[in-house]
Amino acid sequence: MKRIWILFISLFLIPTLVNAETLTYEVCENGCEYSSLSDVETAIRNISDLSDKDIIINVNSDITSDYHLNIGDFDNMANSVTINGNNHDFNGRSIAFISKQVEINNCSNLREIDFVNSAKIDLKNSNIKAILLYYMDSNGQIKSEEINLSEIFDIDEMSLNSLKTLLLLGNFKIENMDLSNNVLMPIGGTINVYNSNLNKVFNFSEARINITTNIYNSKFNSLKYVNIASEEDDAVEEYERFLTSNLLDSSVLISYDIYDLDKALYNEQLGTYTTVYFDKEAKLKPSEKLNLVDYLDYYTEDKEIEYTIEDESIARMENKELTALKEGSTKVTVTTDEGHVIYRINLVVEKETIPEKIDKMTIKVPITGSKVKAWVVVVSVLLLAVIGVCSYMLIKRKK
Repeated sequence: MKRIWILFISLFLIPTLVNAETLTYEVCENGCEYSSLSDVETAIRNISDLSDKDIIINVNSDITSDYHLNIGDFDNMANSVTINGNNHDFNGRSIAFISKQVEINNCSNLREIDFVNSAKIDLKNSNIKAILLYYMDSNGQIKSEEINLSEIFDIDEMSLNSLKTLLLLGNFKIENMDLSNNVLMPIGGTINVYNSNLNKVFNFSEARINITTNIYNSKFNSLKYVNIASEEDDAVEEYERFLTSNLLDSSVLISYDIYDLDKALYNEQLGTYTTVYFDKEAKLKPSEKLNLVDYLDYYTEDKEIEYTIEDESIARMENKELTALKEGSTKVTVTTDEGHVIYRINLVVEKETIPEKIDKMTIKVPITGSKVKAWVVVVSVLLLAVIGVCSYMLIKRKK
């Protein structure tokens, strides 16, 4: 009976202890089983089940072919794929991975890497000009869950600095990321960005899917927004020039930092919509003013604004200045760029102290009609009184 139980338990435990099978492919010009990455792709395609396979590809010489490599399939996703480039030149090649995990090390001169539904991506010491993260089901529909980029995407500083364009297709959350030298390109779905450093945001509905991009409390190199609504818009030429640059050269984006597409431009059913939010705190005393042109991030006086004040008894807006009226707190919302840039101000009007009230009091001079601070008059009177007393005591002593 004891032996039967041992056998029974073993039958259940053994499958859980079996690791994924590791398949290693050595690629070099001479002396290796595989002389090109296309040969490796063919070998991988002939494997009927990749779900328990850890694939390692070691590149031992420069890659001369411009062949586009595909590893895995929607119906046959690898458990993991690792490419060790050994700093060899990939000659502007593009690679697409359909794998749960992908690791890329020391790969030079890759034009584009596409990651399809990968749960973990690790990039080290690699030169990749464009990266596409793609999260859709086998029917071509965006997955409903939001993907937290920081949880799946690990890229070192060298690889990030060489990256020109980060393309996102799906529902993504980006937090505390430095993209100040990159182009962020949403191409479908909803992108929520928080507390990050941004350079250019270039919305492009290549997948024929609406794009919503929300950016919260992030820093830009500059912030100039454009919504391209017709072929006559000045920004159309810049927009198309960037597309023809193969999405790799942000220097062609000259004038604007955020590019949106109106539904009327290419397809009335599709469009892109970007909103940038800034949360601000302001403290004033009654009658103090806040100049919005100086106070708000990236705001310039040539822009038109719209605003709402939750409690207009606490503050009012006039000539782009916010004036505190009485003690209390209220929410002030200021929008520019036709509602695409929104400043949400938490305004607190603090109680004035007695010295502050005295400092604001004025007295009208009868003869000139001019006004002087009350404290100036009080101090002057006190000073004259002191001088008078001292003079009297001095005269009295001499007598």
